[in-house]
Amino acid sequence: MKRCPQCDTKLPDDARFCPYCGPLGALSTAPARVEGSGAIAQGDHAAAAGAGALLITGVVHGNVYHGPPATDPEEALRIYRRVLIASCCHLPLRGVDLEASDPTATQQRFNLADVYVDLDTTTQAPIDTDEEESERQRRGMGETRPLSVLEATVSNRRLVILGDPGSGKSTFLNYLGLLLARPRNTCKQRLPNWPTGEEDAAPILLTLRDFARWLPEGERPANPQHLWGFIRSRLKAQNLDFAADPLHQALEAGRAIVLLDGLDEIATQGRRTFVRDAVAAFARRYPHSRVVVTCRVLSYQDPAWQLDDFPDVELAAFDEKKIDNFIGAWYQELVRLGSVRSEDADGLADHLRRAVRRPDLWRLAPNPLLLTVMALVHTHKGRLPDARAMLYEDTVDILLWRWEQIKAQGAGDVPRLRPLLLDVGRTDVDLKRVLWRLAFEVHQEGGTGDGEDLADVGELRLEKALAQLHPDGSRDWAQEIIGAMKLRAGLLLEREPEVYTFPHRTFQEYLAGAYLSAQADFSQRAVTLVADGAFWREVILLAVGRLVYLGGDTDKPLALVGELCPRDPSDGEIAWQKAWLTGDVLTELGLNRVREGNLGCDLLERVQGRLVDLLAGGHLAPVERAEAGNTLARLGDPRFRADAWYLPDEPLLGFVEVPEGSFVMGSEKSKDEMAYDNEQPQHELTLSTYYVARYPVTVAQFRAFVEDSGC
Repeated sequence: MKRCPQCDTKLPDDARFCPYCGPLGALSTAPARVEGSGAIAQGDHAAAAGAGALLITGVVHGNVYHGPPATDPEEALRIYRRVLIASCCHLPLRGVDLEASDPTATQQRFNLADVYVDLDTTTQAPIDTDEEESERQRRGMGETRPLSVLEATVSNRRLVILGDPGSGKSTFLNYLGLLLARPRNTCKQRLPNWPTGEEDAAPILLTLRDFARWLPEGERPANPQHLWGFIRSRLKAQNLDFAADPLHQALEAGRAIVLLDGLDEIATQGRRTFVRDAVAAFARRYPHSRVVVTCRVLSYQDPAWQLDDFPDVELAAFDEKKIDNFIGAWYQELVRLGSVRSEDADGLADHLRRAVRRPDLWRLAPNPLLLTVMALVHTHKGRLPDARAMLYEDTVDILLWRWEQIKAQGAGDVPRLRPLLLDVGRTDVDLKRVLWRLAFEVHQEGGTGDGEDLADVGELRLEKALAQLHPDGSRDWAQEIIGAMKLRAGLLLEREPEVYTFPHRTFQEYLAGAYLSAQADFSQRAVTLVADGAFWREVILLAVGRLVYLGGDTDKPLALVGELCPRDPSDGEIAWQKAWLTGDVLTELGLNRVREGNLGCDLLERVQGRLVDLLAGGHLAPVERAEAGNTLARLGDPRFRADAWYLPDEPLLGFVEVPEGSFVMGSEKSKDEMAYDNEQPQHELTLSTYYVARYPVTVAQFRAFVEDSGC
């Protein structure tokens, strides 16, 4: 027996197609016609073509079904699942998909299920107490462990999953939708804790930004029919009208799970409120089916966003084990694709594991998206660059020019994009500058939202911008450039006909930062942007990174620091936001570079003092204040003395005198059943005067102890 590479269904050794997925290896990347018939569930697929088997015919091309409508409800749902599998079976980050920019290898794409790493939440769950206590102590286990996002989904029929950009929110929904769309036996294998009886729940995966765009203007108030109408319109666009009634019956019966991605990705405040209310109304209308919603952490702190009766969990960053597991899975997938020899995979994976442990990159590695970007760059360059701005620059180059730099092609297969530019006396940088400006403009037009939503670029706007590179302003030439990018590049993706977007918010911010860094009045423009909202923060920091690491320019960033943190700063929310940003600008510069001159040393001392005032005064929201504290720690917190083991710079170095006296020590079994033997008997002790620290031991203090004591 062999297995279908898409859904893991067992098949006869001579099988050429899977009844759920179509021809083996052809799903979603080419027309996949399923000839004959297939069985409904597990069993001998070859023998199932006789009486009683439901015919599955038609073509799944991309995420559209081409074939006769199904009249049987079960067959209709099975075809619907096939289309959903085609939509979800590959990594959803098309912009960083290895083969997305290469039309000659459209089937060479990463299988999501093979590289997916289980995500945890920041919520803690009790550890199984079956193990002996002595064994638990020997292994250093605590009383709790992270609750996985899958466990949270199982435990809550209504759930909001919160996470930072690139934390894996969308990927989890795609993964869950993929597994639930597959046959029941596959669901039990991959989702061992999924509730019994719900293995055949029909997944309905929607992007709320698309829902907001679909809504007609002036619709009030929100009701369940709005979201259901959008679902029907999507089914119609996929030629799946016949699946609407069976899907609605599944919703009514509690045999569906609705996966709604991006609650915070709606452009206007009015639409945001309407979409939130529509989601809430839909959940109330179908109380027996599961509903899972994703949203950015900071956005969901606003009560106006929150969904009543929806518990929420926050995704945790990858820990060290998950980072290593992802890297191993990445290179094993490259072996499967034939891009890496099996004997080289372990060595390459170990090399990348060591590379991401560099202090500057280790901060990025816990973010699944950024780890994926680093794996992509490492795969094609054999190394990782020295800073994240360079990392993004390398990624941009890969997405634009990868097939020319990496893959040797035959003489008859000449890439078109570079020759088109050379024909009119233009080079790579000219095209990139157009994309920089577009990214900056659409980011600026995106409003004040600080979510991870991406702005759309209309084809007409893109065409006009590109035509400016042609000496005669040729629109035809611009269309050729667009066509070449559409087919061969992964940096600007066609989200729908004549509408383009960047693969992720990170790239939009980096390209906008590249444009900002190229401006002669960089510091003045950056200061103005800070007042426009937090959504410019990453753009400014990435612009600083480009200036330092790609241009060797420290003067402009230092001038920005001086503008953001003057000697006599004002009070107010914006002023404190500037102080926090200033600290991160210095971190991006690098402390060694900052300390090279008197100006940098003076600015560092000024910023440190300003951040201390921010923390002591309780300014900004708690989450932002905590981040500002982390920034101060990276700069060096003047409240701690480097010459005194990093203890607090205050009387007695932060210790408090405890006078001589007596106290009761230990426990009594009669009062505390969980008391350890070495805690008994309870007794009274008298101690002489001693000192205890007012604050917990910091990492820097413990490091000083280790270095001094050798322990």
